[in-house]
Parts: sequence; structure tokens; C-alpha cells
Amino acid sequence: MNIQRPRFAVDAMLGNLAKKFRILGYDAKYFSSIEDEKLIELARNENRILLTKDELLTKNAQKSGITNILVRGSDEIEQIIQITTVVGLASFAIDTNFSRCVRCNGKLQLIDKSNIANKVPRGVFDKQDKFWTCDACKKIYWEGTHFQKLQEFVSRLNERMK
Repeated sequence: MNIQRPRFAVDAMLGNLAKKFRILGYDAKYFSSIEDEKLIELARNENRILLTKDELLTKNAQKSGITNILVRGSDEIEQIIQITTVVGLASFAIDTNFSRCVRCNGKLQLIDKSNIANKVPRGVFDKQDKFWTCDACKKIYWEGTHFQKLQEFVSRLNERMK
């Protein structure tokens, strides 16, 4: 069964949140600089939920019939919890089958280790067995030390959602 995952349009004030959602496997379009009207148009045309800290943008999105969430505070876990209460997400996991590129939101594909031998640091190549590449920007990913920190973040998030 393929459950439709919510897709997001994220305003410029929530770049780190967009990256977290991408890591968690959610399609989160983000632009560091975009006019409010264009962001609303993007959300409408692509059936995305607009995430913003901007009250005026929220009001304009509502007038346009766009589902949106006014995100409060600066704690990322609290922000994600605010969003989950609106869209009905129960828990999170980092699943590399769904994770997206933090740089461009592209889909990640498992890549054969032999294909990236000269594209990652030698120590990383020697220690890691699995690598992913973004199908759009070609950035290469692996489960390095940052992965453990992300797992801990997801554990704290799920614990606070209980």
C-alpha cells in the first residue's frame, strides 16, 4: 500500500526545517529567496502544504485556499511537532529508501561503491559500504558521524511526540 506523503513548500525562514524533512523522506521545496506570491503559486500548483513563520504570508495563503501552517518558536523538534499535529504524522524514522537530498530535494539512489571510488575521501570509501547519490545534483551521501546525530534527533522527536 502506497500512502501519499505530504509535500511541503517551505519559506526562507525555515531552511533547517526543510533539510530535516528532506532527511526524513519528505518532499520539501525550499528557496532561500522567493517572493511570497511565487511561493503561494508553487504550493497551489504542486498541491503542497506551505510552512512559514510569516503571519502575512499565512493570511495570503489562506485567502488563496492554500493549506498552510504558521510555525512558531525556534526549537526544531517543537516545530515538527506543530506540523505533525496538523498533517497527522505519528512518528518518524530515517529511511534511506525515502530520504531526499538536503541540498536540492532530489531523490537519493543507492549507488555501487565502485562507481564513486574517486569521488569521496579515501577514508570514507574504506570505512563505508553503502553510498547514495542525488538523482538531480549528483551529491554523494553515506552514513557518517552525522547520521548518528540525526538518529538521535529522530529518537528525541519521537519521544516528545508520545
